[in-house]
Amino acid sequence: MELSVRRVKSSNGERLIVLVDELGMPLFYPALYVTVHMRGRSLALNTIQSALSALKAMYAWQSYYNIDVESRFSCNELLLSHEIHSLRDFMQKPLAGENERSVISISRRSGSVSKGNQYARMSVIADYLGFLADHHLPSSTSSREGIERMVAQIKSNRPKTSNKSSVSREDKHLDDELLDSLEEALRPGSGSNPIREYAVQVRNALMFSILRVTGLRRGELLNLKVEDVDFTTNTMKVVRRPDSKGDSRAYQPVAKTRERVFPLMPELTDQIRGYVLSHRIKVPGAKKHGYLFITHKSGKSQGLPLSNSGFGKFIGVLKSVLECASGIHAHSLRHHWNYTFSKICENRALPPEREEKLRSYLMGWSETSGTAAAYNRRHIKEQAGKAVLELQNKHLGRARREGTA
Repeated sequence: MELSVRRVKSSNGERLIVLVDELGMPLFYPALYVTVHMRGRSLALNTIQSALSALKAMYAWQSYYNIDVESRFSCNELLLSHEIHSLRDFMQKPLAGENERSVISISRRSGSVSKGNQYARMSVIADYLGFLADHHLPSSTSSREGIERMVAQIKSNRPKTSNKSSVSREDKHLDDELLDSLEEALRPGSGSNPIREYAVQVRNALMFSILRVTGLRRGELLNLKVEDVDFTTNTMKVVRRPDSKGDSRAYQPVAKTRERVFPLMPELTDQIRGYVLSHRIKVPGAKKHGYLFITHKSGKSQGLPLSNSGFGKFIGVLKSVLECASGIHAHSLRHHWNYTFSKICENRALPPEREEKLRSYLMGWSETSGTAAAYNRRHIKEQAGKAVLELQNKHLGRARREGTA
């Protein structure tokens, strides 16, 4: 059985994601699981897609070992230990076309998926099989205990993962000289600009500038509308628009975090106005919606809001401009914004508590999330470093004085 994940947009604008068979029919229990356990908690579509990708891997395991868990559970039979071990081993395998819409054969590539990927797969599958067993086994204490043991055994077979990153979040940043070079290469009319069409050059340069100076996420950038920019007060709003009817994109970019307002330099506001009035307005179809960044290339998507894949091509352009820019991506610009913001707060001698509040607002985080605190830890690290150097200087300075006495 070949399965695929499909995103659909309903008439009221709601985005849905389902696991379907080769005839395009949704699989009943995965659809029920998503509806009851995931959409009810208002989880993001990308989270649901990751869960369904794990279930695709589980169905591949079933097909490979000729196991039908629904039939087994209907007969009051749970998975045996050796079957859970085979599930564990199978979840290490990459699936052919895993990043594509269709699946389901096992990849012939050597190697295995990351421990994090395997851990995520096993976590979803454990939860799903517990849900499935609850629906098929009779309601009894013994059944409940058996299901709990099976779920616990699946989870206990997840790989050990470390929550320690080799590079801490607050230390991830780009080089300002690299970003300046990219900005110069993307300048409209620049001889080193890899894009030929001038309007697209203007759009790309504007997107890069906004990402650099605001730290917006990709989804927040693509979700911007012209009306979000107040050209009188030089401000820009980040607005949540889940399941927008006016957005034609099935993979709708959304603001993931809280709404907020950014002050903009008049020069940047003028650049946005220039793009809208001199370039965007001339593209057929652009007037049918209010999204700021659009597709300029001729074809059926011309004038539509810029898609995630279109944004991916823009990132590809950034990587092609300079050899040393191969590691750049949208989130690296967000990390760099936070690094630069930390330096500004340090120069202004802002207390860490105040810095954390400001950062949380500008990034759209809850003040209690702890995310801002991860970046604020750089203060502690730098203070510790200065203290160590002072101690070393005191010791070595005394040794030098004694040596010259």
